[in-house]
Amino acid sequence: MILKGLKRNAIKKNIEAHLKKRNSSSDSISTLKTLAVLVDASYDINIISLIKLANELGVSPDKLKIVGYKEEKDLDDDKDAAYYNDKSFGVSGGVKSNSLQEFVNKDYDVLISFYSENKLELNYVAAVSKAKFKVGFGTVDNRINDLIIGATVDNPNLFIKELKKYLKILQII
Repeated sequence: MILKGLKRNAIKKNIEAHLKKRNSSSDSISTLKTLAVLVDASYDINIISLIKLANELGVSPDKLKIVGYKEEKDLDDDKDAAYYNDKSFGVSGGVKSNSLQEFVNKDYDVLISFYSENKLELNYVAAVSKAKFKVGFGTVDNRINDLIIGATVDNPNLFIKELKKYLKILQII
């Protein structure tokens, strides 16, 4: 119990540190080639629709990475997505999981934070990610994302429509 509290505090401090030193720029993206999607796997997310979204944005399936956070202990990756949980973090608040560390260190063109509930583990991965441009919902910490879309997870079609509209305006797609 005490270790869990220490871990949560360390994760919060790491988030704050990464948010302070983050600089973002959509100017460094000439065309969208790589896409990462971070989801809350506690909810029923249609992975196929995320793959279709990537296709609509001109991203090939091999340049798409979907990672989900699960609160449960069983982590069974499937062919379309990888998962992590509380055990993927050390007491110092750092990432222990090799696959999660690889995800946050990869320089994606765009990271879509497809979750609407402030969860420390999701916010940490979104904040630490080296993605050049980050997109998410307005209900999570606004400092994490460069583009905030005022839709809900329950209405993915509106989110996709707005995302495409703003990525075109920003000349990313």
